[in-house]
Order: sequence, then C-alpha cells, then structure tokens
Amino acid sequence: GINIGPWRVRNLTTWNRSSGQSGKWESSYIRAERGLNGIKSRLTLGEDYTPSDIFDSVPFRGAMMSSDESMVPYNLREFAPVVRGIARTQARIEVRQNGYLIQSQTVAPGAFAL
Repeated sequence: GINIGPWRVRNLTTWNRSSGQSGKWESSYIRAERGLNGIKSRLTLGEDYTPSDIFDSVPFRGAMMSSDESMVPYNLREFAPVVRGIARTQARIEVRQNGYLIQSQTVAPGAFAL
C-alpha cells in the first residue's frame, strides 16, 4: 500500500494458477481509508469487507463510515464508575441510570464496592 497525506491506499491482489492453465491476477480489494479524528471515525472508499464483530463479513463496493475506538483515549473507553458505600446490614444495592436498572447486587454488612 501507499500513503498519500492522510489517506492510506491498500490493495490485496494474488496470482492464481491451476495446473495446465495459464495464471491470472485476482484482486480481493482496493480501498482508500483515512481517520476522521474530529468525529472519532474512519472513512473507507472502494472495495472492502464489513467488520465481522457479530455477523459474517460481507464484501462491499462504495463508502463506509465506522466508529474507531482506537481514537478515543484509553482512559475513556468503556468507562464504568465504581459505586462504593457502607451497608449497616445485608442489603440489596441497585444502580439505575435514566430510570433503568443497570445493576443489582446483594452485599454483606460493611464496606462494599460495585
């Protein structure tokens, strides 16, 4: 691949040849991509494959804008505060956010941290 300013151009091409046949070049993808730091995203143009975090990856031709967690400072990724307190007796601690229960845990008497 080559880099041109903020753009990275990548290509995957292979040479395939079966016995008794002439060989040929086959391109799997060619794409140009760049980071968009202001919105913590990545823009990809050309031929590529979708991310395969949950579902199977599928090829596409066009443009894709995706979040890029690597642009978020490490200390802000998946932030989850620690809830601390002291229970006088065995107690159920419920943590709610915007009215929704997000954590519920029974704790023993004394100091606790969730």
